[in-house]
Amino acid sequence: MALAGIIIFYAIQIYMALLVVRMILSWIPLLFRGFEPHGVVAVLFEVIYTLTDPPVKFFDRILPPVNLGGIGFSLGFILLFVVLYAAQRLTVWVFF
Repeated sequence: MALAGIIIFYAIQIYMALLVVRMILSWIPLLFRGFEPHGVVAVLFEVIYTLTDPPVKFFDRILPPVNLGGIGFSLGFILLFVVLYAAQRLTVWVFF
């Protein structure tokens, strides 16, 4: 039973790390205007966004992004992070 808890805990942890990487990758085009990923970087962008887009878009429908000046601030992204953190705490509580 503890093994299942460990697997779930670390799966959530890895997904949260992917969300942090996505957040950093989303800043790159803002900082470097003419940036277009090529080669391995393009594959990295595609993999990260493919894995994280469905839940982020789902939570963006629940909590639409807030426009601050000319920048959209995704509250759905933050909500997803909070839900994942709560799921991780629940996993610890249930399995350990």
